[in-house]
Amino acid sequence: MKMDFTAEKINEYESLIKSRLSEYRYNHSMNVAKSAVYLAEKYGADCEKAYVAGVLHDIMKEESLEIQQQFIESDGYKMTGTELAVPSVYHQMSGAAYCKKVLGIDDDEIIGAIRFHTTGKADMTLLEKVVYTADFISAERNYPDVDIMRRLADENLEIVNKKVGEIPFSLENPPIAINANMQQINWGLKFPYRSVARKTPKSTTPISRVQEIELYPYGCCKLRMTEMPILK
Repeated sequence: MKMDFTAEKINEYESLIKSRLSEYRYNHSMNVAKSAVYLAEKYGADCEKAYVAGVLHDIMKEESLEIQQQFIESDGYKMTGTELAVPSVYHQMSGAAYCKKVLGIDDDEIIGAIRFHTTGKADMTLLEKVVYTADFISAERNYPDVDIMRRLADENLEIVNKKVGEIPFSLENPPIAINANMQQINWGLKFPYRSVARKTPKSTTPISRVQEIELYPYGCCKLRMTEMPILK
Protein backbone atom coordinates (compact mmCIF):
# COMPACT_ATOMS: atom_id res chain seq x y z
CA MET A 1 0.00 0.00 0.00
CA LYS A 2 1.30 3.47 -0.95
CA MET A 3 1.34 6.04 1.84
CA ASP A 4 1.87 9.75 1.43
CA PHE A 5 4.65 11.05 3.67
CA THR A 6 4.51 14.81 4.10
CA ALA A 7 7.60 16.81 5.02
CA GLU A 8 6.02 17.37 8.43
CA LYS A 9 5.55 13.63 8.95
CA ILE A 10 9.12 12.86 7.96
CA ASN A 11 10.36 15.59 10.32
CA GLU A 12 8.37 13.87 13.08
CA TYR A 13 10.14 10.57 12.35
CA GLU A 14 13.54 12.29 12.44
CA SER A 15 12.69 13.96 15.77
CA LEU A 16 11.38 10.68 17.15
CA ILE A 17 14.57 8.72 16.49
CA LYS A 18 16.63 11.60 17.87
CA SER A 19 14.69 11.31 21.13
CA ARG A 20 14.91 7.51 21.28
CA LEU A 21 18.47 6.83 20.14
CA SER A 22 21.99 7.73 21.18
CA GLU A 23 23.82 10.38 19.17
CA TYR A 24 25.83 7.71 17.36
CA ARG A 25 22.76 5.64 16.47
CA TYR A 26 20.83 8.72 15.37
CA ASN A 27 23.66 9.81 13.07
CA HIS A 28 23.94 6.27 11.74
CA SER A 29 20.21 6.20 10.95
CA MET A 30 20.39 9.51 9.08
CA ASN A 31 23.42 8.28 7.14
CA VAL A 32 21.58 5.08 6.19
CA ALA A 33 18.63 7.15 5.00
CA LYS A 34 20.92 9.22 2.77
CA SER A 35 22.66 6.14 1.38
CA ALA A 36 19.29 4.48 0.80
CA VAL A 37 18.07 7.45 -1.25
CA TYR A 38 21.26 7.39 -3.32
CA LEU A 39 20.89 3.67 -4.07
CA ALA A 40 17.15 4.04 -4.72
CA GLU A 41 17.81 6.75 -7.29
CA LYS A 42 20.51 4.66 -8.92
CA TYR A 43 18.58 1.39 -9.12
CA GLY A 44 15.00 2.60 -9.52
CA ALA A 45 13.44 2.08 -6.09
CA ASP A 46 11.05 4.53 -4.42
CA CYS A 47 13.27 7.27 -2.91
CA GLU A 48 10.67 8.44 -0.38
CA LYS A 49 10.15 4.94 0.95
CA ALA A 50 13.90 4.38 1.02
CA TYR A 51 14.40 7.50 3.12
CA VAL A 52 11.62 6.65 5.58
CA ALA A 53 12.83 3.05 5.99
CA GLY A 54 16.40 4.28 6.44
CA VAL A 55 15.43 6.80 9.12
CA LEU A 56 13.34 4.25 11.05
CA HIS A 57 15.29 1.02 10.53
CA ASP A 58 17.00 1.12 13.97
CA ILE A 59 14.19 2.74 15.93
CA MET A 60 14.12 -0.14 18.46
CA LYS A 61 17.86 -0.83 18.44
CA GLU A 62 18.49 0.55 21.92
CA GLU A 63 15.27 -0.65 23.54
CA SER A 64 15.42 -3.42 26.15
CA LEU A 65 15.19 -6.98 24.81
CA GLU A 66 12.12 -7.59 26.98
CA ILE A 67 10.17 -4.73 25.42
CA GLN A 68 11.38 -5.71 21.97
CA GLN A 69 10.01 -9.22 22.47
CA GLN A 70 6.70 -7.77 23.61
CA PHE A 71 6.39 -5.77 20.40
CA ILE A 72 7.35 -8.77 18.27
CA GLU A 73 4.81 -11.02 19.97
CA SER A 74 2.10 -8.36 19.84
CA ASP A 75 2.58 -8.34 16.07
CA GLY A 76 1.57 -12.02 16.02
CA TYR A 77 5.04 -13.36 15.26
CA LYS A 78 6.49 -16.29 17.19
CA MET A 79 10.27 -16.10 17.27
CA THR A 80 12.23 -19.21 16.39
CA GLY A 81 14.78 -20.73 18.74
CA THR A 82 17.57 -19.43 16.51
CA GLU A 83 16.19 -15.88 16.60
CA LEU A 84 15.75 -15.98 20.38
CA ALA A 85 19.41 -16.97 20.70
CA VAL A 86 20.64 -13.97 18.67
CA PRO A 87 19.53 -10.72 20.38
CA SER A 88 21.23 -8.62 17.71
CA VAL A 89 18.41 -9.45 15.27
CA TYR A 90 15.54 -8.55 17.61
CA HIS A 91 15.51 -4.90 16.61
CA GLN A 92 14.66 -5.55 12.95
CA MET A 93 11.52 -7.44 14.00
CA SER A 94 10.54 -5.15 16.87
CA GLY A 95 11.25 -2.11 14.70
CA ALA A 96 8.87 -3.32 12.02
CA ALA A 97 6.22 -4.03 14.67
CA TYR A 98 6.71 -0.59 16.26
CA CYS A 99 6.35 1.17 12.91
CA LYS A 100 3.12 -0.67 12.23
CA LYS A 101 1.52 -0.43 15.65
CA VAL A 102 2.76 2.90 16.99
CA LEU A 103 3.43 4.93 13.85
CA GLY A 104 0.61 3.42 11.79
CA ILE A 105 2.81 2.67 8.79
CA ASP A 106 1.07 0.04 6.68
CA ASP A 107 3.27 0.17 3.60
CA ASP A 108 4.43 -3.42 3.09
CA GLU A 109 7.61 -2.38 1.26
CA ILE A 110 8.79 -0.10 4.07
CA ILE A 111 7.89 -2.61 6.75
CA GLY A 112 9.72 -5.37 4.85
CA ALA A 113 12.82 -3.20 4.41
CA ILE A 114 12.95 -2.58 8.16
CA ARG A 115 12.06 -6.17 9.04
CA PHE A 116 14.94 -7.71 7.08
CA HIS A 117 17.63 -5.01 7.13
CA THR A 118 19.96 -7.08 9.32
CA THR A 119 19.56 -10.68 8.16
CA GLY A 120 18.18 -10.28 4.67
CA LYS A 121 15.99 -13.07 3.30
CA ALA A 122 15.31 -15.10 0.18
CA ASP A 123 13.81 -13.17 -2.75
CA MET A 124 14.38 -9.70 -1.33
CA THR A 125 12.50 -6.81 -2.94
CA LEU A 126 14.48 -3.97 -4.48
CA LEU A 127 13.70 -1.69 -1.53
CA GLU A 128 14.79 -4.39 0.93
CA LYS A 129 18.11 -4.71 -0.94
CA VAL A 130 18.54 -0.93 -0.94
CA VAL A 131 18.09 -0.54 2.82
CA TYR A 132 20.08 -3.71 3.61
CA THR A 133 23.01 -2.41 1.56
CA ALA A 134 22.68 1.20 2.77
CA ASP A 135 23.02 -0.05 6.35
CA PHE A 136 26.22 -1.85 5.33
CA ILE A 137 27.88 1.13 3.61
CA SER A 138 26.61 4.18 5.52
CA ALA A 139 29.00 7.12 5.84
CA GLU A 140 30.20 6.45 9.39
CA ARG A 141 31.10 2.80 8.73
CA ASN A 142 34.87 2.26 8.95
CA TYR A 143 35.40 -1.50 8.94
CA PRO A 144 38.26 -2.88 6.77
CA ASP A 145 37.54 -2.60 3.03
CA VAL A 146 34.30 -0.63 3.46
CA ASP A 147 35.42 1.44 0.46
CA ILE A 148 35.42 -1.72 -1.64
CA MET A 149 31.90 -2.56 -0.49
CA ARG A 150 30.75 0.98 -1.34
CA ARG A 151 32.26 0.63 -4.80
CA LEU A 152 30.61 -2.75 -5.33
CA ALA A 153 27.26 -1.35 -4.20
CA ASP A 154 27.71 1.43 -6.73
CA GLU A 155 28.27 -1.11 -9.51
CA ASN A 156 25.77 -3.86 -8.75
CA LEU A 157 23.08 -4.31 -6.11
CA GLU A 158 22.42 -7.96 -6.81
CA ILE A 159 22.34 -9.68 -3.42
CA VAL A 160 21.26 -13.31 -3.59
CA ASN A 161 19.82 -14.71 -0.37
CA LYS A 162 19.27 -18.45 -0.40
CA LYS A 163 17.51 -20.95 1.79
CA VAL A 164 19.70 -22.17 4.62
CA GLY A 165 20.33 -25.90 4.30
CA GLU A 166 21.23 -28.56 6.82
CA ILE A 167 24.87 -27.43 6.56
CA PRO A 168 24.55 -23.63 6.30
CA PHE A 169 28.08 -22.79 5.21
CA SER A 170 28.75 -24.98 2.21
CA LEU A 171 29.45 -24.29 -1.46
CA GLU A 172 26.50 -26.46 -2.43
CA ASN A 173 24.02 -24.27 -0.56
CA PRO A 174 25.50 -20.97 0.70
CA PRO A 175 23.01 -18.82 2.65
CA ILE A 176 23.91 -15.64 0.75
CA ALA A 177 25.95 -14.52 -2.24
CA ILE A 178 26.96 -11.16 -3.68
CA ASN A 179 27.49 -10.72 -7.41
CA ALA A 180 30.36 -8.39 -8.31
CA ASN A 181 32.21 -7.38 -11.47
CA MET A 182 35.87 -8.46 -11.14
CA GLN A 183 39.02 -9.23 -13.14
CA GLN A 184 41.71 -11.82 -12.51
CA ILE A 185 45.22 -10.70 -11.53
CA ASN A 186 48.48 -12.53 -10.89
CA TRP A 187 48.45 -12.60 -7.09
CA GLY A 188 51.21 -15.14 -6.63
CA LEU A 189 52.06 -17.52 -3.78
CA LYS A 190 53.98 -16.90 -0.57
CA PHE A 191 57.42 -18.57 -0.71
CA PRO A 192 58.05 -21.41 0.15
CA TYR A 193 54.38 -22.46 0.40
CA ARG A 194 52.44 -23.98 -2.47
CA SER A 195 48.94 -23.02 -1.32
CA VAL A 196 49.32 -19.76 0.63
CA ALA A 197 48.81 -16.47 -1.22
CA ARG A 198 51.22 -13.57 -0.97
CA LYS A 199 50.30 -10.78 1.44
CA THR A 200 50.11 -8.35 -1.49
CA PRO A 201 49.53 -9.11 -5.17
CA LYS A 202 52.54 -9.79 -7.37
CA SER A 203 50.88 -7.61 -10.00
CA THR A 204 47.61 -5.68 -10.23
CA THR A 205 47.59 -5.76 -14.03
CA PRO A 206 44.39 -7.54 -15.16
CA ILE A 207 44.93 -10.84 -16.96
CA SER A 208 41.27 -11.43 -17.84
CA ARG A 209 38.25 -9.54 -19.05
CA VAL A 210 35.71 -8.20 -16.56
CA GLN A 211 33.56 -11.06 -15.26
CA GLU A 212 30.59 -11.24 -12.93
CA ILE A 213 31.65 -13.35 -9.96
CA GLU A 214 29.56 -14.76 -7.11
CA LEU A 215 31.12 -14.13 -3.71
CA TYR A 216 30.22 -16.55 -0.90
CA PRO A 217 30.65 -16.21 2.87
CA TYR A 218 34.13 -16.84 4.24
CA GLY A 219 33.18 -20.12 5.91
CA CYS A 220 31.90 -21.73 2.69
CA CYS A 221 35.14 -21.85 0.73
CA LYS A 222 38.58 -23.41 0.79
CA LEU A 223 39.93 -20.34 -1.00
CA ARG A 224 39.26 -17.60 1.53
CA MET A 225 39.66 -13.93 0.68
CA THR A 226 39.41 -11.16 3.24
CA GLU A 227 40.73 -8.41 0.98
CA MET A 228 40.54 -7.57 -2.71
CA PRO A 229 42.62 -4.89 -4.47
CA ILE A 230 40.90 -2.12 -6.39
CA LEU A 231 41.99 -1.82 -10.01
CA LYS A 232 42.12 1.78 -11.20
